[in-house]
Amino acid sequence: MRRAKLTWIVVVFVAFIASIVLLYPTVEFYSMSPQEQQALKQSDPARYYSLKAKALRLGLDLQGGVHMVLQVENPRGGEISGNIQDQVLEKIRLRVDKYGIAEPEIVKSGADQIVVDLPGYTDIDTAKALIGSTAQLQFKLLRTGDETQKLVEAIDSVLALGVAAESPVGIANQEAGKTPDADTSAASSLFSQEAGDTAEAMDEEDYARKHPFSSLLSDWSGHAFYVTMDNYRKMEQLLQKPEVQALIPSNYQLAWATRPEKRGDRQFQLLYVLNRNIEMTGESLVSIRENYNQMRQPVVVFELDTDGARRFSSLTGKHIGEPLGIVIDDRVESAPNIQSRISKNGEITMGGNATISDAYLLATMLKAGALPASVEILQSTIIGPALGQDSINKGKVASVIGILMVVLFMAVYYKISGLIADLGVLLNTLFILAFMVIPGVNSTLTMPGIAGIILTVGMSVDSNVLIFERIREELRTGKTVRASIDAGYDRALLTVIDSHVTTLITALFLFIFGSGPVRGFAVTLSVGIILSLFTAVFVTKTIFDLRKQYKTLSI
Repeated sequence: MRRAKLTWIVVVFVAFIASIVLLYPTVEFYSMSPQEQQALKQSDPARYYSLKAKALRLGLDLQGGVHMVLQVENPRGGEISGNIQDQVLEKIRLRVDKYGIAEPEIVKSGADQIVVDLPGYTDIDTAKALIGSTAQLQFKLLRTGDETQKLVEAIDSVLALGVAAESPVGIANQEAGKTPDADTSAASSLFSQEAGDTAEAMDEEDYARKHPFSSLLSDWSGHAFYVTMDNYRKMEQLLQKPEVQALIPSNYQLAWATRPEKRGDRQFQLLYVLNRNIEMTGESLVSIRENYNQMRQPVVVFELDTDGARRFSSLTGKHIGEPLGIVIDDRVESAPNIQSRISKNGEITMGGNATISDAYLLATMLKAGALPASVEILQSTIIGPALGQDSINKGKVASVIGILMVVLFMAVYYKISGLIADLGVLLNTLFILAFMVIPGVNSTLTMPGIAGIILTVGMSVDSNVLIFERIREELRTGKTVRASIDAGYDRALLTVIDSHVTTLITALFLFIFGSGPVRGFAVTLSVGIILSLFTAVFVTKTIFDLRKQYKTLSI
């Protein structure tokens, strides 16, 4: 019997020490002010991220994060079916999980909207790319340089006519029944030295008037045009003009690069002229991961299934030496030259000034698969830390007041036995928080979660009240302290277990059918119930077993 008591004392002591060790990073991290955290992040980033990873995670309502509202668009038009909305939601959840954002809340809102909350995540641009991108991967060939040159000349011609017609000279010519002269409609070519010499000889304003399209193009890379960020918006507006759209053949596609590219001190956006025909899609991908190539540039390495390998081998074998556009949601990630026939394994070269983080983001989206329908981001906001800190402060005050009132009541009403129950309550709370930071569990604490902890405090006290009242009844009958303690625990134990199990079943259903904060409440409540039963049956009972030799009992 003594050996059993000693075993439980050792178990409780070890659990107590382990809880202190697990919660120490949490205390250290959150005891620092935001300014101190930022200073640590700059001076010792390794220690900062290590502390943050080990500390207790806080929900969106406690630490802020990204809040997004998405509108699901039916690819076939008409109303959105619940099935499409569910499919989009699951794909978004899969992306977020694979990207490593902990404890997201992703729920449906109405018939065609999805609400996404990412606690503790503040990179809103990456969040938009991760969640808002359809991630349709397509492989397309590029149009030849001659074909691209002819298209640019044609666009220059039609736009120059419009510019000439709007000028005073053009208006006068139109009134006289004349057409613009040949020089006005002369198209430029970025592919020939002669055109370059002509451009240098012309006055800039005159050149821009006669070549309104090509004058916005800074350079030709052999695969794409470079456009300065200042001219990017102007170029977009020109491409949307009806007369320009009418000039673009149906089997041509003008597409921008995924991200700007930096050259020296300036940033450029690349404009590609693609063949609209889709040579292959990403449906055949079976393995995807980010990596570096031999030049230490970030890439996404992929593997194709048998059918995809056969088709990709045929495609690359027929077009060796030609550029192949890698298109994500109608934007070109890169367009590398096909060096040799590629069958089962290949890689996506990241364009622009991409980092390994960009490669990881792309790999994550491709792993999760394309969304079955496009989404429009209606709202995207960052909930700042001020609101979260206010909630934390209120939660602290509420928790401290609630626990102190319970502790004082138990100490006054049940005396020393009440203090033992208080010890069980404090250990129960400590064990709950420690459980939430165990590696592999890493649960997130929210305001509903704090409510769940407070509720378990009440249930823990309730268990001790039932036991203490039974012990009191036994003492009134004249039994000894030893007999009263044994009878009190034996007769109250079934009631205690019954109340805990019924509450645990309720928490289980809340976890299964709930979402977000409701599940957080269910998790803390479930863990608290189990630990409450442990502290009531084993912790306080072990202490009471040591008091059995007393002649009187303070209860």
